[in-house]
Amino acid sequence: MIQQVDSLIQRYFPEHQIYLRSGGSVRLIKIGTRVQLMAAGTTALVALWMGTATVSMVSGADQDDIIAAKQAELRQLEAQVAYMKADVSNLKGDVLASAQRIEQRQAFLANLLSGKADLNALAAMLPKAGTAVAAHGDAKHASLLAPFAKLEREQLAFVDQATAAAEARYKDTQALIRRLGLEPGRFVGQSSVAMGGPLEPADGEPKFQELFLSWKKVERLEASLGALPSVQPVKRASYTSSYGVRYDPFSGRAAMHAGVDLAGAHGEPILATADGVVHTAGWGGAYGKMVQIGHGKGLATRYGHMSRLTVRAGERVKKGDIIGRMGSTGRSTGTHLHYEVRVDGRAVNPMPFLRASNTVLAIQNRVDGVGQGGPEIPAAD
Repeated sequence: MIQQVDSLIQRYFPEHQIYLRSGGSVRLIKIGTRVQLMAAGTTALVALWMGTATVSMVSGADQDDIIAAKQAELRQLEAQVAYMKADVSNLKGDVLASAQRIEQRQAFLANLLSGKADLNALAAMLPKAGTAVAAHGDAKHASLLAPFAKLEREQLAFVDQATAAAEARYKDTQALIRRLGLEPGRFVGQSSVAMGGPLEPADGEPKFQELFLSWKKVERLEASLGALPSVQPVKRASYTSSYGVRYDPFSGRAAMHAGVDLAGAHGEPILATADGVVHTAGWGGAYGKMVQIGHGKGLATRYGHMSRLTVRAGERVKKGDIIGRMGSTGRSTGTHLHYEVRVDGRAVNPMPFLRASNTVLAIQNRVDGVGQGGPEIPAAD
């Protein structure tokens, strides 16, 4: 085997002799087999190193590209995560804003309908405009906000009903005042001046602001009706003479009767028919023992022929208070009460006031807090 290898080496790497001639002299250079083997080995090593380096360079470039690509993917993922976080944050904000707006609206409606909050408190509670959440095209947003949107639609529908009910109640009250022979302006104008009224926020939600203004009109008008006589002056009595021209029992001629007569038992309690201040309490000529009470808004009531008075001039009384006892003093033919209603000092027919007393009393009680406040909303069919 060794001889075969040696034979191959001698065959491929034989000794070479090189003659160099220079300036008439000849120089012999021998390149033996060993030297050739060393040169070949060195060449092979250099070639191997260059090949390895080249491969390493190519591999390093590929690795850099891979790293760069992965880094780009990572940055893209980070951007997606950031977007998702912002999206969730916006969604949370929309849900919270919707919930808060619904709660504010509900608090306003609850206080308005309870009748416990005054106008200034209600004005401060008006839901602000411009808080609505912008609609999202994203199905996820729409599905999560759908329950809030449904509640808001129901709230706004209720507000429309409440506003319509308040306007209807306002018109009904005006109609009642006209049936009594009075003009609503007598109460609305003076009530507005006396009460002043809160400053409505300019940035309130339009529908809620409209409801507030409608309810404020109703409350002011109804609050002013305290001047209207609403209590029967005698609990147990019968009408014996009406208002207007009648046969005078003393002169026998036609004469104007400025009130109505209610007969009853001697000593029967006589009641103030509305809140007010006693203007007169004493002898009133043909009226006998008489009481006149001023109720404001130009309205007054007069009670005559009483046997005894239980109030004095300047005293403040409430509707239903006992102001005296039935009798037959003055120009009277028997025990009875002569009852008058006066507007701006002129006697008017008391019968419309007596007939409407229950309706007027119900409104007054509602304003006084005895009944429920707020506009009455018709029940759904």
